[in-house]
Amino acid sequence: MNLVERGTEHSIMESMLDACADGHGGVLLVSGAVASGKTALLRSFGERATAAGALYLQATASKAESGQPFGVMGQLLLGAGLPGAETRRAARLIGAGGEPRGWSESADAPAAEASQVISGLCGIVLEKARESVVVLGIDDVHHADERSLEFLLYLARRLDFGRILVVLAENSSFPSAQTRLHVDLLRLSGCRNIRLAPLQRQGVAEMIHETGEPGWRTRKLVSQVHRAGGGSPLLTRALIEDHRSSGATGADGADLVPGEAFARAVVTAQYRSDTATRQVAGALAVAGPDVSLAELVEVLGGTRESAHRSLRALNEAGLLDAGWFRHEAGRAAVLRSMDPADRTRLEARLAQVLHEHGAAASVVVRHLIAAQKVDAPWALRTLIEAAGRALADDEVGLALTCLRVARDSRTDARQALEIRAALTRAGWRVNPAGVAQHLPELTAAALDGRLGPRQADELAGHLLWFGQVERALEVLRTAERHSADPLARPGAAVPSHEQDGPCRWMAYAYPGLAPAARARAAGAPRHETPQDAAQAAPRPRTPEHAPAAHGTAEHAALRHARSRGRGPHQRAATLTRALLAGADGEAVVRAEQILQSTRLGDRTLTALLLALDALVLADRLDRAAHWCATLGQEAAARRAPMWQALLASARARVEARAGALVTAEESVRSALAMVPADGWGVAVVSPLATSVSVLTARGRLDEAAARLSVPVPDPAFQTPAGLLYLRARGQHYLAAGRPYAALDDFLTIGDLMARWEYDLPALVPWRTDAAEAHLRLGEPDRARALAEEQLALAGRGKGWARATSLRALANTLGAERRPPLLDEAIEILRERGCRLDLGRALEESARAQRELGKSGQARALARKAQQLAGECGVPVPGAARTAGAGGPPPAAQPWPPGARRHPDELSNAELRVAVLAVHGLTNRQIADKLCITVSTVEQHLTRAYRKLAVQRREDLAAKLGPAHEGCDRLHVG
Repeated sequence: MNLVERGTEHSIMESMLDACADGHGGVLLVSGAVASGKTALLRSFGERATAAGALYLQATASKAESGQPFGVMGQLLLGAGLPGAETRRAARLIGAGGEPRGWSESADAPAAEASQVISGLCGIVLEKARESVVVLGIDDVHHADERSLEFLLYLARRLDFGRILVVLAENSSFPSAQTRLHVDLLRLSGCRNIRLAPLQRQGVAEMIHETGEPGWRTRKLVSQVHRAGGGSPLLTRALIEDHRSSGATGADGADLVPGEAFARAVVTAQYRSDTATRQVAGALAVAGPDVSLAELVEVLGGTRESAHRSLRALNEAGLLDAGWFRHEAGRAAVLRSMDPADRTRLEARLAQVLHEHGAAASVVVRHLIAAQKVDAPWALRTLIEAAGRALADDEVGLALTCLRVARDSRTDARQALEIRAALTRAGWRVNPAGVAQHLPELTAAALDGRLGPRQADELAGHLLWFGQVERALEVLRTAERHSADPLARPGAAVPSHEQDGPCRWMAYAYPGLAPAARARAAGAPRHETPQDAAQAAPRPRTPEHAPAAHGTAEHAALRHARSRGRGPHQRAATLTRALLAGADGEAVVRAEQILQSTRLGDRTLTALLLALDALVLADRLDRAAHWCATLGQEAAARRAPMWQALLASARARVEARAGALVTAEESVRSALAMVPADGWGVAVVSPLATSVSVLTARGRLDEAAARLSVPVPDPAFQTPAGLLYLRARGQHYLAAGRPYAALDDFLTIGDLMARWEYDLPALVPWRTDAAEAHLRLGEPDRARALAEEQLALAGRGKGWARATSLRALANTLGAERRPPLLDEAIEILRERGCRLDLGRALEESARAQRELGKSGQARALARKAQQLAGECGVPVPGAARTAGAGGPPPAAQPWPPGARRHPDELSNAELRVAVLAVHGLTNRQIADKLCITVSTVEQHLTRAYRKLAVQRREDLAAKLGPAHEGCDRLHVG
């Protein structure tokens, strides 16, 4: 057997064997740390002694047999192959198969009787030594029973002139319980003691070389194995085995990765250590590197001396280096080997000790979590404190874990509510769907007056998030009754930088909430859906009779903020009021102030989103895009999926307004991927609205229809995002050839905005959309009235709303009156960076120029329009798209190019409706003529448009060709 770096020890053993053969016996004590190679050395020497003709008697002591008298001697003499008579004699003395001669009823026999047995056994060995050299090899002698040790001492005193060599191997890390053995042995002249040292780098290199793998003996691998294994032969072999199993070679420079072999070796080293050392290893693995010796001693309940000895033993065994694990895999193996119940108890004890020693809550709480349940009052307080600290440090997962452990601990009713409120607050940042389970209990507590003002405020925001408007109002009314001035209550003060809680989102997201609350107080019925609102609300007022901004939800938010002190949301509410008054420059300044001075957080997110929307409404798309990117990066760095999703949705809206349709679609997908639709609550309409609008603009109507099939809560239509959703759906209907359905959505928007006193063209220019629908229905006078009304409301500023109004009005006029309006719209859109709308305006200007006979100018404008369409991601069907003549062009979203189809591919019903549409009949007139419903007309036209790859009635004539003139096939007269 090839022993690495054990040549010196082997030489000493051979020299003692030679001296024994000359009649000078002796005792050799081999000491070393656990798994340091003692057994291998003893086995190798036994083979050498046997080859030299010596009688080698071998035994291995064990802890399980340490209480059995003469257990080690039984191994030595009964299995040594002695002649029958000597074996029977030894058996009678030891007691194998019956009571030993002269032995009493217990192991506590009188010393005289034990001495007779020892003397008899020693006589057998001495007699055999007259025939040949006798070598007694005893491994793990630290586990030997007391009687066997007495025998060894008895024999050792008689070896000066005998041919007997006793070789003992012991684990030096075990407590020296057999002090007498050490003292008596070491004072004998023929006794020597050698200690096995850890392997050096050269020894590790030799072991690697023994594997036979070419190129493995590299400096990098040798260093890594030596560092991770600490020179332990057991751990070193395991590391080499893991490296070989990984398939790595020395040439590829792969790093050493300890695996299963290393883990088994660590467990083996632990098992072969004493109980105290195993306990210290487990406690150290659980506690971490920062635990002090005093804390470790207190956790284990031992002494400093015992802990010092165990740490030294673990260092010598190669597991530790300067008191900590050499490799994290070693710590993991120790943790994995622990009994779960023992570890749970250890975690609980460690948490208590660390708490008593004044450790930080963030340190103590990790052990409380591992302990799963600690009912002590200090533990509950620590968990709640650590959860708050973790949430402030953006460790949401840790905060939620702390709160769940606290929830499962023994708590009173007040603490249980506090924990549920904290769980709701933390869970919302990840996925609001996960907090819905806590809302019923919190709501019941709030209505009973058992929630504080801050908790009631947050609860109202979460209820509104899920569209539970009535419940939210009840919670706020109850909180107001119990405390007219929340700040007057002890402990109710809220820092000014935290005053924009989820409740403030109410005023921003539900602009009709405050008027609705007043109406309910007066006994008026409430209306939840757009259809109900359309029936109850008056038609939009004309601009000269439009209501002032007072009484709007922004003013309600302002009053609410004043009741709590100044904060980001108060500035945001003032900002929205400025937008309603048309103060573009002031609004941008205020929005920038909010964005620059407010840190992203749960209680400031609403104000930041409102500031972003303000930049969009003020047409500062460049600044809005910058802040979306900046805040989105911060949200990602702080690991807040809900923040990221909301900011991605805001970014998508900015990108869609700017005409970056491809990136807008990617942003929407990202937002909905980070938080599933069920977690968005009523806010889901925002990304859905952007997605439908973008997909419609890109001509992907089937995908847009799929987005429209996603369920939307009814309360969502009480929010501004609901208006955007209705507009996107109306645009989709218009592009799909369903102008009546589109007009219904656009007019519903107008009804809601009038009801809310929230008529803001920069948000939704519903009049221009309705004007386009009227144009599709052949009603230019109504379209012109709406466009003029919208233009008057938009004012004389150079905003996107004015540009869209100019385009809509131009579409209702003759060709000679369109260019000035379209030129102004083009100038505004180019300045504002709205490329998609700019492309449409250029296309419409090209058509007007062509109708006026200015072909060259028309072609130049058409080329620019097509170029912009391509940059925005809109399919461009070709020059025919801008070459149409006659009639005012609609402002529908562009249609994707399609293969040319023959009219014969249309069904009779589709062709009949298409021909009548070419003749200028409205959908209602077609329905009356053919005795079908308007909806059926729209469906036939939609299919005809798709089959013929056109987007409007004017293009149908070119596709149908002269065959439609006679109408013989159609019998429509």
